[in-house]
Amino acid sequence: MRELTTDDLGLLLSVFAVLLIAFGIDFHFSTKGVAKHRRVTWFFGIVTLVGEVMTALALVLTWIALWSPAAWEAIDDLLVFIPGSIAIICAVILTVDKVTVRLERLRRSAAASEA
Repeated sequence: MRELTTDDLGLLLSVFAVLLIAFGIDFHFSTKGVAKHRRVTWFFGIVTLVGEVMTALALVLTWIALWSPAAWEAIDDLLVFIPGSIAIICAVILTVDKVTVRLERLRRSAAASEA
């Protein structure tokens, strides 16, 4: 694995900040959807929580590494990349869910307009 430069750390910091904002605004369910699909709601709620925690952890470690090169020597690269990778996987799962929900809504509205 190559050594990360200051530019790399700055880029990672911005990616993690955007991910944290995305997790913060993404997870909203209507009361009807929650009552109808409780297990799915719990699953995506947990995915969102895990994604937020992992993103925050990676963000803090990257911030420390950016401003304290001595601390970066003590922080293994994997301590940033593992939580960051988990956060990105969670973001992909939530994105796939959002796309499928939108497609389902489009299908239902098209079927309703034909009837």
